[in-house]
Amino acid sequence: MLKVLIADDEEKICQLIIKLINWEEMGLKIAATASNGIEALEQAEICKPEIVITDIRMPGIDGMELIRKVKEKLPDTEIIIISGYRHFEYAQTAIRYGVRNYLLKPIKKEELRDTLQKIADINREKNEQLNFEERVRLALKNDAGKLRTSFISRMIYGDRERENIISLKELNNQYHFHFREGVFQVAAIKFDHVNHNDSCISFLADKAAGLALQYLEPVCFDHEVYAECSTFYLLLNFGEEESKNVRKNVRQMLDELKAQESILNGMSVSIGMGSMVNTAGSIRKSFLDAVFMIKQRLLLGTGRMLEMDEAQQRKNSDFINSEAFYRFNREMERAVEALNVVETRRTIEGLRDVLKNYPGITGYEILQMTKEACNHYLFCMKSRGIRVDNEAKFVEEFSKDAGECADIEELFRLLGGTIGRSLQKASEAKRAEDNRPIRQAKQYIEENYSRSLTLEEVNASYTFGGERIATLEDVLTFAAAEKIYERHQFFTMQLITAGVDPEIAEYEACLIEHAVSQDSFEKIRDAHKQEK
Repeated sequence: MLKVLIADDEEKICQLIIKLINWEEMGLKIAATASNGIEALEQAEICKPEIVITDIRMPGIDGMELIRKVKEKLPDTEIIIISGYRHFEYAQTAIRYGVRNYLLKPIKKEELRDTLQKIADINREKNEQLNFEERVRLALKNDAGKLRTSFISRMIYGDRERENIISLKELNNQYHFHFREGVFQVAAIKFDHVNHNDSCISFLADKAAGLALQYLEPVCFDHEVYAECSTFYLLLNFGEEESKNVRKNVRQMLDELKAQESILNGMSVSIGMGSMVNTAGSIRKSFLDAVFMIKQRLLLGTGRMLEMDEAQQRKNSDFINSEAFYRFNREMERAVEALNVVETRRTIEGLRDVLKNYPGITGYEILQMTKEACNHYLFCMKSRGIRVDNEAKFVEEFSKDAGECADIEELFRLLGGTIGRSLQKASEAKRAEDNRPIRQAKQYIEENYSRSLTLEEVNASYTFGGERIATLEDVLTFAAAEKIYERHQFFTMQLITAGVDPEIAEYEACLIEHAVSQDSFEKIRDAHKQEK
């Protein structure tokens, strides 16, 4: 049997946990209990439990420190955190320590039991305590799970035409489903503002799978969960008479997942429901509807179950053919051609304001318009002969980041920032390249200003590509002005050092500029010294 250590500073909580579970039936036994962190660590070192159930805050050392120390000494021990505190930083720290089981008070018997069962199964497999037949059964189950999720993956990326015509019998035989005649539906669970590290996604995947088992298995013939980054797809098969119960239970799943928002700071979750279809060959339509609806959160907001009405179709507005879109393209062209970052951002903000209020606009369409804006920006830059860094992946990388935006404001901040930074960088590079001949001519003038220079001489020395510098006279004027100012400052300070009143020194330095002669300067300075 696997040993369990329970640590909580409230004795009644420890007793409640003990009474909630039939430990022997699950192949578990209570090895010890502890009322503080120090006692818990001591008991862990003595009994070496496979599972530790602990509160976050306890006297002595708190739950986080206990977890760290237990993991140092017993790295294979599984931890279950049970706490009334919804402080996200605790959960994030726990996830970094490899803890994936975080339960909130009040403790739910089913959730605790499912978590313990999952850990027990993993532990038994890890320690090879299963007999040969059981290991074969588990391997077949894992292989079947991979085949089932591969069907959903192919539905997203693979052989779409084949999946559209596959029969129910073929589906069950090839992918180890247990589907029956009835209704099929796909739901998309979208987590926004989550850290995409493996621990965080794994934590959410376990949570979603556990809730699906709890809420959907009782009302479905079969179901499967597939994770794609921060989007999780549910494939459901159920009798038509259960449609209301399925809808109610999916909403309960959403409420449970929203409770994790306090654990993972800033996270928001939404569920997009695909249409209900009657054949396996139509599953892809339900999938596309679910994807369409989850993008509606850009307009309708997160934290909702987004459903498609029976009469509603995946229809876009006529915005792409509208005068507003044509006007945006013209304004974008003018701003980009002028390399005007501020005006470009203002034009993008204008597109956002128009889209927010355009009749019949959809979230899917808004997302597509931002991608079109990126393509149009690249076209404008190419027309000007200006190179954009990483042009080949510019739209691809924007699209990836755009998929993580939870609302239209965030999406257009991303668009304005992406294009704005690129335009700023490209315009600076273009300006530097255009000014290179002028900079070189200016350097030549600065190095040779003390002798007589002519426009012809500099032009003869600095021709680039066979063309002379059209703005050279401006360069000469600017460079000369800089040197005159420097000489003026030098002469003024020298006169002041010689004892001349500062105001008089300024005036006489100006007289020197007319003479532009070191001899004149020395005569005036020597005259002042003699007067003194």
